Amino acid sequence: MSRVLIVEDDPAILAGLKANLEFDSHQVLTAVDGEQGYRVIRESNPELVILDLMLPKLGGYELCQRVRGEGFHSPILMLSARSQEGDRVLGLDLGANDYVSKPFSLRELLARVRSLLKRADDGRDDARRMEREIRTAVEVQQRLFPQVRPEVPGFDYAGLCRPARGVSGDYYDFIPLPSGKLGLLLADVCGKGMSAALLGASAHAAVRAHAPAADDRCGELLARVNRLLFETTTDDRYVTMFYGVYDPETRMLTYANAGHCAPILLPAGARLDALTSPVGMFPELSAADRQVTLSSGDTLAIFSDGLVEAVDEAECAFGDERLIEVIQQVPGDKAEDVCNRALDAVEAFSRGCRQADDLTLVVACAMV
Repeated sequence: MSRVLIVEDDPAILAGLKANLEFDSHQVLTAVDGEQGYRVIRESNPELVILDLMLPKLGGYELCQRVRGEGFHSPILMLSARSQEGDRVLGLDLGANDYVSKPFSLRELLARVRSLLKRADDGRDDARRMEREIRTAVEVQQRLFPQVRPEVPGFDYAGLCRPARGVSGDYYDFIPLPSGKLGLLLADVCGKGMSAALLGASAHAAVRAHAPAADDRCGELLARVNRLLFETTTDDRYVTMFYGVYDPETRMLTYANAGHCAPILLPAGARLDALTSPVGMFPELSAADRQVTLSSGDTLAIFSDGLVEAVDEAECAFGDERLIEVIQQVPGDKAEDVCNRALDAVEAFSRGCRQADDLTLVVACAMV
């Protein structure tokens, strides 16, 4: 049984439609003016609305526009004695799904009601199926993030990702290497949603496959991944990527930065700037890498741009300075706690605003 609202000020038409829809086993709600119709829609969320255009208090066009603007998605079937093309076009432009001119054929109107309800039901089935698929994808992706962190002498590190849309286009990973060194990866795919997640998974798998042989030749590794992605993606698909290899014996971090926002080394505030274009953007990528030594007490923050570009209601960005302040808030704090505190701070800063991008942070601390 579907819940149908009729908004009609003509008592004879209202009574006739109500009787026939109830005979078709629908639950029927009624309203005799636009304001009453608006209240019923807000309170009862009907599965279909039959809406007369010429209504007292609030016209059909205005009612349709208002409820669509407030997120009402059920089908709207407009009724009107107006038969001009412009009237029909305006109604459809404002969010109506179908239009019937008075005087109307009752059989045709009921057929249109059945058709609209079936399409809406099919759409809900599709949405539920997509939701299940996304939940499965989220579960799979969460298992791709590091489940354990290999112990590295004198090195505390952690990562955290909070997606904007269920599945994430950001990836981070910690890769133990045969030499005893540790690979640190953070990648951010251009785009969002499922397509970004799939490309991110491909890039992630390529890094994982070639990292053991590359060891600390970070530039060579990203150049190889670049060739693989460029050959298998379109020109507008690419990945910004930071990959570093930490040697606990020398405290040396060798890194390559392919178009990624520059990580911050604290307390000095040094930036590990991009050395090349993003991965997958061009056929060849320079095998460029650099080295930096981490002193006792140093903290490296690697993050996606979604974190520092998150905005508040005044459209002010969270920014690097706030991130630095949050990271340094509790000296000697564990890397995992720093990650949680930082992402909580970003979400609190952006409260009331839709999260526009994935939030990902990796924190690594050279312990005293």
